Amino acid sequence: MGISPLPDALRSALPGSRSTPKASLEHGTGLSFRFVARRPKDKDKMEDLQKEADTYHDFLFIDADEATKPPQTMLAFFKAAYHMFNAEFYVKASDDIYLRPDRLAALLAKERPQHKTYIGCMKKGPVVNDPNLKWYESSWELLGNEYFMHASGSLYALSSEVVEALATAKSDSLRMFDYEDVTIGAWMLAMNVKHEDNRAMCDSVCTPTSIAVWDSKKCSGTCNVADKIKQLHNTTVCSKSPTLPPEVEEEE
Repeated sequence: MGISPLPDALRSALPGSRSTPKASLEHGTGLSFRFVARRPKDKDKMEDLQKEADTYHDFLFIDADEATKPPQTMLAFFKAAYHMFNAEFYVKASDDIYLRPDRLAALLAKERPQHKTYIGCMKKGPVVNDPNLKWYESSWELLGNEYFMHASGSLYALSSEVVEALATAKSDSLRMFDYEDVTIGAWMLAMNVKHEDNRAMCDSVCTPTSIAVWDSKKCSGTCNVADKIKQLHNTTVCSKSPTLPPEVEEEE
């Protein structure tokens, strides 16, 4: 699982990540966690990042820099992750969400008849064709008035067959739009994948079934990120409730 990095706040909120080795968390969930970082051109910044990587062993550096646009950055991530890990799913999570890894693992472990799967909080919306407005899309003429169904960019999962196709594709063969979520969604349409909409991946408050908590209406994820993540982690319903609600466990 790749996380665009805000490492300190997230490490403290991952179960056991401070008190037990990372390997214990990964063994318990079946997930491998990496903070995804672009290689900065500044030598001092790179040295600082490398020191942190050597300390925690939880970074994945990708061949992109500060000037690389988000869609190209995510393609670089999927290529790197595919060659590093043999996984059933590859997950992108932003650093501004509160995540329950155990529930994410349970979601990904479900049996699915369709091998090519795209999981996330699906959405649509108007295409902005005015360059003076936020979320302007420079390729708006190709899209019409409304975006197709696509997952929010804060958290989504792609099955291994999908990522294999992306990792082995020539970069110039893939259409790039201005925004990551729309670009990924366009690729998924072309690949005829199964869209799986899961609203527990975008709850605005913690519930007994929340997989991720963030407020998409106020900001792209949670606002005042570090403090908010710690605050959520210190509440029982967020961090200490069982993986599955009791009634679900009884049914199984």
